[in-house]
Amino acid sequence: MSKKLIALILGIIFVFSVFGTACSKKTTDETGTGDNITVEETDRKARTLSLWLPTDASTTKEAVKRVERALNEITESKFSTRLELHAIADADYQDAIDAKIDSIADVELRIKRESESRKLKEIELAEQGIMMDEYSDFETEAPTESEEENEEETYIDEEGDVVSVYPEVAEDQLDIFLVRGYDNYKRYIDSDLVEMLDTELNGNSRLLRTYIYPSFLECVNQGGIYAIPNNHIIGEYQLLLVNKELADKYDYDETELEDFPDCLEFIKDIGSMNLDGVVPLLGEVEPGNMVYFSSDGNWSLLADRIEKDYKYKDEIELTNTLELPFCNDVIKAMKELNELGYVGDGIEREGQKFAVGVVKGDFTLIDKYKDDYYIHVHAYPYADEDDIFASMFAVSPYTKSVSRSMEIITYLNTNEEFRTILQYGVKGVHWDIDPNNSDVIKSLSSDYRMNIVDTGNIFMTYPDFGVPKSFWEGAKQQNIDSATSPYIGFEYITDANRSEFEKLAKLSAKTKAQVDAMQFANLSKEMGQLRRSLVTNDLLSNMLNAKDSNIDDSFAAMYQAYTKSK
Repeated sequence: MSKKLIALILGIIFVFSVFGTACSKKTTDETGTGDNITVEETDRKARTLSLWLPTDASTTKEAVKRVERALNEITESKFSTRLELHAIADADYQDAIDAKIDSIADVELRIKRESESRKLKEIELAEQGIMMDEYSDFETEAPTESEEENEEETYIDEEGDVVSVYPEVAEDQLDIFLVRGYDNYKRYIDSDLVEMLDTELNGNSRLLRTYIYPSFLECVNQGGIYAIPNNHIIGEYQLLLVNKELADKYDYDETELEDFPDCLEFIKDIGSMNLDGVVPLLGEVEPGNMVYFSSDGNWSLLADRIEKDYKYKDEIELTNTLELPFCNDVIKAMKELNELGYVGDGIEREGQKFAVGVVKGDFTLIDKYKDDYYIHVHAYPYADEDDIFASMFAVSPYTKSVSRSMEIITYLNTNEEFRTILQYGVKGVHWDIDPNNSDVIKSLSSDYRMNIVDTGNIFMTYPDFGVPKSFWEGAKQQNIDSATSPYIGFEYITDANRSEFEKLAKLSAKTKAQVDAMQFANLSKEMGQLRRSLVTNDLLSNMLNAKDSNIDDSFAAMYQAYTKSK
């Protein structure tokens, strides 16, 4: 049987199959409304979506095209969707996105004006008895939406295979793009430049809820979820290190040295011995997990300490910093140790030991110090505004399909192969499996480099070249150990209350100077007097009494409104 005859028969079968399904199929969301109705694969139209991402300046256009083709081998067969990948140098990314949005607005304005002009001309010609189709000035007008829908979606090639026709990305189309930072997120929401994704998250993309850290989705819910945060490592630890050799030698019980103030006597004992090559305390120690409310985030009388079990939705009451017992215990311990000369400069030197120290960093510090030090947590990692809104995929209202876009975003968060291509490039071209360790990849080319936090769920791909996947176990534990700031998105300084914070800054600076000038011998007495004086301070009292405030433009009222909005 000839190829032409086979093609003809297949074509007839195809026409009847399309006719049969067309009578009964449901329609999917191709309009950007967020409606999500599951359809059979055979009912899906070929769509082309744009994906905009930041990249390293070293990434080449040729590499991006290779990656685009590799991604499309997956998305075309699985979703009937083709991706047009826009990889923009990181430094230029935000400007590029904003420029694209502006250009779409210009296109929409031009189309609107052309449409209005056409309507006016149609009326004018109708009065003259002339049909619009006979008027040549509008012959080049772009096809209408209904005309676009009727374009050929498939054809049968010479081998008799049905081939999809993927449309070009339109001039006024923007589908998936990366949003970075709380301010940008709020700006896009307020300007209606991102789609609400709640319907998708409760429908076909509900799998995302099991892959994304729960607090991330909770915090980005600003009257609705408008972007999908990329899973990444949260915050950092502050680890309290107690020298094993010294603690054991001088008969100290490690379980009684779990908090810094509890280590005071141990540090003093080691210091009094004047041991060669031993620093009693590595460096200055501050109370951990403190959130200070000030214009610059520095020390303030208005503060809170983030505890391990804090969640975003918790209603927390702010307090006077000097009323926090742990803060006072740390201040007292540091006063005494500094006066005794037992505090180092915080620098670790080869051949030198320290009895106690506090170090900051991620979970890898545990392996670094576990052989020589008992390790306790001085401050747990916690997710703040910078963590939550660091990197999120959003869908533009100018998309060809919200549901198709969310399929891509979901796959980037749940499928290792797809995720790895976008992050590291094409296997065998940009990277490959290390022949000596199947859990590790090696780099083959430097012409494609992406930030792992900006390309999806970091836990769905390799941590880096030469780093085994087992690295993620410690990272996941760090996230499990983390708290979430209850002050996410709390924009607490306004023009109306700015003068309050200027006065608070002066009061805080004065108070800090008084505390710094105190001597250990008189500390308890002088701190007591200082705390009593602050209890009667009108400024601090008014700012702290959030629940009792009736002043609409005060900080207290702002805090009251914020707690009610969560």
